[in-house]
Parts: sequence; structure tokens; C-alpha cells
Amino acid sequence: MKYLQGYDLYRINESFDYQLLLEDKTFNFWRNTQDKTIKTLGLQFYFVGTFQMAISVLYPVIDALMKNSNIPNVTPTTVVLMTIFSIAQILKMKSEDVKKVKDELEKENMMEITSKVQKSLESIFKIFSFVSRSFGKVIDVFTDMLAYVALCVPVYSAILEIVSKEGLNLETLPQKVLVLGGGVAIFGLKNILQTVVDLVKNKIKFNKQI
Repeated sequence: MKYLQGYDLYRINESFDYQLLLEDKTFNFWRNTQDKTIKTLGLQFYFVGTFQMAISVLYPVIDALMKNSNIPNVTPTTVVLMTIFSIAQILKMKSEDVKKVKDELEKENMMEITSKVQKSLESIFKIFSFVSRSFGKVIDVFTDMLAYVALCVPVYSAILEIVSKEGLNLETLPQKVLVLGGGVAIFGLKNILQTVVDLVKNKIKFNKQI
């Protein structure tokens, strides 16, 4: 897969329309759900405030994986709690806030499902890392993915399309992601990975035309 020049990546970042994202109804729904959940439980996770935009775009992907897994009684608040707790686990955080979220998930008997959410998030990160390499940038830290909003938004959107089209769930998404030498991640089916890259490029071009 051919790498793009560094200035192309710069143009992606510069041309990203943050205002368009802020006006998106789905984005605002999940951001508001996240804000209400954080406020209700009195949580103060640094990464939620720092990477709010990227995390809010991530929720629909997790929600779709949950729905495809046919897990009953899952509310948007539960999706937020599972995602936040999973990110905290990936970042190896230990705090009173982490315990609060864990307690809430245990009350709902969702800890086993949450471990699958964490594996799915790790798989999404591997996909993102591979796609970012195709754009000439190495992303090997989870928080770097969250910080790079201009690329993670179209990547998440492309993954969401494939999750919906292929019916991928919390079990099958991690199964389709393989880790090769050098930390490069690919889907088990290369044509699916190529589809992700193509979708990302198309979404970036579309944003530039708006």
C-alpha cells in the first residue's frame, strides 16, 4: 500500500471541519450522554475532557457492535460507561473514578461484556494504526489515536459502515484483526482493510468539498 507524503497528512488535519462535526446530531447525542453520565457520577477522567471529540465519535461504533451482539438491556449510558472503563483499563489507570464506573457496571452485570468492549477498542486501535501508516504517520499509543481527531473521525466512520454492513460484533471484530510483525494490524480479510482505507480517503475528499 503506497504511503502518502507528509504534507498530505498535514492538509488532512488543516482541512478537517470541526464545526461540521459539532453540528452532527449523532455526535451531539453521544457527547451529551457522556456529559450527563460524567456529571451524575461525579467523574473526573482526564482523557474524557482532553479527547472528548474523538471518544464521542467512538461511541456509535461500540453501540453498533453491542447491537450486533444481541445484548439486551443496553442503554446509551451503559455504552458510555463500558467505553470509558475500557479506555481506563487500556491506559492502566487506577483511581476512585475507575472503581465508581466498575461498581456501576457490576450492578448491571456488564463486566464480562465490558472485557469484550475493551478487546474491540484494542482492535479498533490496531486498525487505526495500520490505516494511519498508509497516510504516512506512525501511531503506536492509544491516546495518540484519540488526539488525532482529523483522522480518527473518518476512520471510525469507515469502521462503523463495515460493522453495519458485515454484521460484525464484539466477538467477530477482534477475531478478524490479526497482529503481524512490527505491530502492524490488518483484518483477516485484506479486502476489508482496503475498504477502510478507501472509505477514509473518500470521506476526507468529501469534507474538503463541503
